[in-house]
Amino acid sequence: MTRWRAWLVALGALAVGGLVWAAAPVAYLTEIHRPGPGEVRVKATGESDWRPAKPLMALAAGDQIRVRGAARVVVLFHQSGATQTITAATSPFTVPEVVPPAGGSNQLRVLASTAGRFLTGKQDPPVYRRLSVRSLSVPPLILSPRHTRVPPAGLVFEWEGGAGARYAVRVAGPAGVVWEQAGLPLAPLVYPATAPPLAPGVRYRWQLETPGHAVEETQFELLAESEWALIRERLTALDREGSLPPGTRAVMRTAVLVEAGLHAEARRELLAAIRSAPEDPTPRLLLGHLYQRIGLAAKAADLFDQAQEPAR
Repeated sequence: MTRWRAWLVALGALAVGGLVWAAAPVAYLTEIHRPGPGEVRVKATGESDWRPAKPLMALAAGDQIRVRGAARVVVLFHQSGATQTITAATSPFTVPEVVPPAGGSNQLRVLASTAGRFLTGKQDPPVYRRLSVRSLSVPPLILSPRHTRVPPAGLVFEWEGGAGARYAVRVAGPAGVVWEQAGLPLAPLVYPATAPPLAPGVRYRWQLETPGHAVEETQFELLAESEWALIRERLTALDREGSLPPGTRAVMRTAVLVEAGLHAEARRELLAAIRSAPEDPTPRLLLGHLYQRIGLAAKAADLFDQAQEPAR
């Protein structure tokens, strides 16, 4: 099968159509929905022009948001955890000088602060230059776990490659090979309960092999059960906050997971958010940043392209 695919990361972290705000942000656009005709525009304090809203756009006090048609957006005030959903009926909306209280738990405020740190610098994706190179077959590509910590149970190996190929998976630790299996189809693979148990805090290598291609290899490390329990508590606390819109909750859960180094779990969270709200570009932008972090530049570039909102 012929496939054109090769990418060269270039030009560093250049801004693409982003806005530069003079004041420190007090809020972020965490959801942009356009299920039908409509537009979302933002006017910064002191400016006269309305500009198209961008996913995760940082907002300062006095900035205005205008929504028309079927569109709606969600604003997260990361200092308190409060959110504001804006529709055509409540537009235009002016970002207040005083951050509104969340009305939720104290833990929500702490987790919103985590989200604020996580969202800093995520508005503008880097620029990639794409080069086309002919490949006669699809090379294997490890997707998950990849340069990540993972929960102590439920380990799943995922990869891309030719649908008709057969694959071998091998897990190795400091003392050598722990477990391996060959003749596998292209499908997610659960680490079996009958395999040797893996120890927390140990860096494991997992390798992916298929005939005709170089061996793919990456690393992962298991969390201790006690540490995973603390992270689960934070995620559960977010799930209990009934006032959080689903997309914003997904952004905040992703922030908790990435801060803990749980990139594989964050990836699953964002993929679920994309399935739930395919019209919202926000989870695609965040997944692009996540893929960039774990060395999947080509997939990151695809998602950055998908997340670019058209000017309307």
